[in-house]
Amino acid sequence: MTEFTGFHIQAGPLSELDRARVELAEEIRAMICEVISTEATIDEVKRVRDQVRASVEALVASAHGTAQGTTNRVGEAALADRGRNFLARSPILGSMNPIAVPLAIQVLQEGAQATVEGRITFTAPYEGAPGCVHGGFIASAFDEVLGVAQSASGQPGMTANLTVDYRSPTPLLHELVFRGWCEKVEGRKIFTRGTLHSGDTLCAESSGLFISMRPELFARLLALRDDQS
Repeated sequence: MTEFTGFHIQAGPLSELDRARVELAEEIRAMICEVISTEATIDEVKRVRDQVRASVEALVASAHGTAQGTTNRVGEAALADRGRNFLARSPILGSMNPIAVPLAIQVLQEGAQATVEGRITFTAPYEGAPGCVHGGFIASAFDEVLGVAQSASGQPGMTANLTVDYRSPTPLLHELVFRGWCEKVEGRKIFTRGTLHSGDTLCAESSGLFISMRPELFARLLALRDDQS
């Protein structure tokens, strides 16, 4: 399953349906920001709630593209194609995932010395201490940044250990820069490090250990995902 080695790269353009999902996700992100800050009246909030509920019911009524009573089984080729769509679905950097900010990552170098850079601006829904990004979201972003770095090494795997040291409060509504790189590869073990800056200020540092995943395990995980849905 050679497609697995490049799953950190978005393969090919998004479909028309995927582009519509991206646009819908953008609207939902805007709604999330409004939900926690709106000064609308209770009647206005309830009216919008009912509209959202009706929209969700309309999507559910589509039965997710399968006829009722049928099993959503797909072949290996389809599973591989869904694997390529990983980045767009990601809860951290997925353009079609409304809970993502999203984080934009660029792979600067591939191979054993793989390096990546990510840029992100956290908004009010991600607040921890007043005016600051919640530390849990910073850790999640590091997991994704270092995950893309280890994937770009050519031996993509899963997180075995992730450590974050917080050096300075991380501000909301400012562009932040994550940098991640592979330090070394020992067999199936991939050692990574990363930093987070706001301007010239070091906000956090991270180290991560990843264990490269055999292609057959990746295929099983994709199949499990389809069974769950």
